[in-house]
Amino acid sequence: MSRLSEQQILTRARASSLENVKNLNFWGSDLNDISVLRQMPNVEVLSLSVNSITSLKDFAHCPRLRELYLRRNSIGNIDEIGFLKNLPKLRVLWLSDNPCANIENYRMTVLRNLPKLTKLDTVVVEEAEVFEASKQGQEIPTPEDIPFYLDFTATADKNTLKTDVARDDNPQIFAENDKSEPSHDNLVNETNKLRAQLGLKPLLLDDHANTTAAMTTTSAEKKASGNSSDSRNQNIVSAVRILVQDLDETSLLTLRNEIDQRLQSLNKTYSESKNSHEQLEEKELITD
Repeated sequence: MSRLSEQQILTRARASSLENVKNLNFWGSDLNDISVLRQMPNVEVLSLSVNSITSLKDFAHCPRLRELYLRRNSIGNIDEIGFLKNLPKLRVLWLSDNPCANIENYRMTVLRNLPKLTKLDTVVVEEAEVFEASKQGQEIPTPEDIPFYLDFTATADKNTLKTDVARDDNPQIFAENDKSEPSHDNLVNETNKLRAQLGLKPLLLDDHANTTAAMTTTSAEKKASGNSSDSRNQNIVSAVRILVQDLDETSLLTLRNEIDQRLQSLNKTYSESKNSHEQLEEKELITD
């Protein structure tokens, strides 16, 4: 058995640094120590089947991981699934031929704890199956020692709209008197504050793909409005556009209901204000 090293990864991936590696395949390499993965925050696909891996704890440090192939390893405890519960983008997982896959209700337990999976082992995950897993699967706790992936040390109460940011040294870029265009870094920082309120992991600072389009839209809309309050609203809209890309169907429906209720409230307020104004005008006409 052997340890996966940084040099092995850079050579195989033909990359200049671990942060640049997005896809990695070390199939059948007799690996048991993969702690180097903790230095790979941008990796998206990991193929590590036919090795001697015994724990999933190192994968908890890969926030962008989408596909994880671990067939024929030595993962014996199904509780190891807990280390994957905070990975927001994980959609494909292959754990067959591991000892943990032999437990009763294995599939139901995995899907209960990882309901966003679209494929488990070789079988596509159906929506009805996820619902059934919520009743039949075993609940696995999320390990408390899973670290945050970035420097954005924000804590939030998911049941409120307030964000308690620890040691927040970032400038308030959404201030109403700020007429300058937000920088890429600032937009990412502010978006992460909103993500914290939703219980989502923060974006990486170099996530140009998700933020460039939002910033371009903001620029055009700001020029059209020229109003500081409108600019602030557009900044918030841009941040929300980034956030919704990571929400699942259930979360999107919840958000839509909240928006509908907000619109209904605004329409009601507008109607009441309009009626009050019309009544006042009518009274003045009668008086005259």
